[in-house]
Amino acid sequence: MPAGTYNFTIEQGAKFSRDITWKNANRSPVNISGYVFRMMARYKHDDAEPLISLSTVEPPGGITIVDAPNGRFRISLTQAQTTALNFVEAIYDLESVPPSEDAMRLLEGKIILSKEVTK
Repeated sequence: MPAGTYNFTIEQGAKFSRDITWKNANRSPVNISGYVFRMMARYKHDDAEPLISLSTVEPPGGITIVDAPNGRFRISLTQAQTTALNFVEAIYDLESVPPSEDAMRLLEGKIILSKEVTK
């Protein structure tokens, strides 16, 4: 199954949190017990260093399982993390790794950084 496309905006200087519910083709939640999720954002696909790197594994953290049987997880950045971001637009993908299986790309798209004015 191809990855879904989901574009979103991060506000620089503000806490960022996005809950995602993974559902299968029948619109039933996917049980994500034991899954690892990882996400990276870069200017271009082949850039050496990511602008954002998150995972359910610490470090780096930033992705938490909220309700595994119902497919819910959360992507979050602290205020300090969003303040440190300095780009206009980036590309990202989010992968899921089930227990004892290969990684699968779940989502991909663009991240727009809404620059902070009041500092």
